[in-house]
Amino acid sequence: MAGDAFGQAGPPVSESAAAQDFWLENLGEADKFNRWVLSCFERHLGPSVLEIGCGSGNFTVLMAGRGHRVTGVDVEPAYVEAARRRVSGFPDTRVSCLDATAEEWPEPFDTVVLLDVLEHIERDAELLSRLRRALKPGGKLILKVPAGSWLLGPMDTAIGHFRRYDKKSLADTMLSVGLAPVEMSYFNMASTLGWWFNGRVLRRTVPPSGEIRLFNSLVPVFRAMESVIAPPFGLSLIAVGERR
Repeated sequence: MAGDAFGQAGPPVSESAAAQDFWLENLGEADKFNRWVLSCFERHLGPSVLEIGCGSGNFTVLMAGRGHRVTGVDVEPAYVEAARRRVSGFPDTRVSCLDATAEEWPEPFDTVVLLDVLEHIERDAELLSRLRRALKPGGKLILKVPAGSWLLGPMDTAIGHFRRYDKKSLADTMLSVGLAPVEMSYFNMASTLGWWFNGRVLRRTVPPSGEIRLFNSLVPVFRAMESVIAPPFGLSLIAVGERR
């Protein structure tokens, strides 16, 4: 789930690794938030799923638990081992340690999933082009990426973000490699102020853990709000592209 985990340039390894560990650990405990994220794209998941940058398996285990055959990949051995332990009860799910930016997939998948991964890749279009070839015709590629260039700050730098996206920049990147955007929406509007204040004002590289726990407890409220009114902006963008 991180830029240096895919062989790209970024912040010093120790700083980036510490930030990655912080987010994986804290988001791993944010059960309500993770289920909310999954609900935004679950209907697009096909029987076979390739998850790029699976980290410690927060979403791997959720997708496997819903009956999908998941192939999770990451290049960080410690994360791979953690993910393998979490999915050990799902015989149709496997996790491999490899570099997705250099891999060719012998058999195509129904769905490819990248959750908070693409922003870590310096040559993002090259990775998407490679992953398009990993899809069956008509297959779906699902992305969750950070949104809003105005939010770019120390917390992005610490975890190895090269960029944040808006709808146009993400759609242009997808179209340039033959992926037709079929759905795109902003997500998690409530967290934008906290990210801006922690990063741009307080110059933090990670937020306090207590803030993440508080946010997780309030997810039902935020989820209900965004189910009624589509947010005009958000901390993230969730997009679905189709190989046509």
